[in-house]
Amino acid sequence: YGEAGRQIYDFFWSEFADWYIESAKAQLAEGGARARVTAETLVRVLDNALRLLHPYMPFVTEEVWQHLRTAVLDSPLASLAADWPDALIVASWPEEREKEGWEDAKVADFTLLQDVIRTIRNLRAEKNIKPGQKLPAILASEKAALLREQSAMLARLAGLDSDALQIVEALPEKPEGHIALVAGPVEIYLPLAGLVDLAEERARLQKDLAEAESHINRLEKLLAGPFAEKAPAPVVQKERDKLAAYKETAEKIRQQLAELAG
Repeated sequence: YGEAGRQIYDFFWSEFADWYIESAKAQLAEGGARARVTAETLVRVLDNALRLLHPYMPFVTEEVWQHLRTAVLDSPLASLAADWPDALIVASWPEEREKEGWEDAKVADFTLLQDVIRTIRNLRAEKNIKPGQKLPAILASEKAALLREQSAMLARLAGLDSDALQIVEALPEKPEGHIALVAGPVEIYLPLAGLVDLAEERARLQKDLAEAESHINRLEKLLAGPFAEKAPAPVVQKERDKLAAYKETAEKIRQQLAELAG
């Protein structure tokens, strides 16, 4: 019961509030059919999240759900709430839906976007860059098509200058005067040379490499033990994917350290 509540809470705040609502703002501002689908998704997820949270915090969720119900019924999305009861306490429990085959790929894509945004945000925090300062950036990756498709969201959530954001499949060499970051298969180059001390940058990369190697060692030991035989295949594969991603990150960091040394 307690673990279920924690996971619902984490999803509500760490995924829905922190990421989906923030990502949805730009889509809602566009208007049109895409904005309507986004609004419908927001309503459905909030409704289901409140139903799941209701056993843990009945009075608060009932109050919020009543406001949601009233707002939806008084909007162009009224059909979504047509079969909702008068009170959350008697609303049906959400039912799991069968996967349609596209979900895992989309989750992986969004996880990559999150990693890119977090990596840039972390650097901005380390260098005390003002939130309103938009940065030019170069992103190089085999996932360039995905990054271009979501460039508006990336720029908005990572504080990048959308007019000076370049996205390419690969770069023949690291651009001069740029600090290099790595997020999985994505290389990120930001023109922060004036704000970055080379010794500090080398120390940062060495710290990131040590962290990546720590994860690699832990996952290799895990996959070499009984876990790989006893755990469900999808769970084992998830850990193998993590291992591959950390190895890729570690290799890119080693390349960046070599470039600094050169």
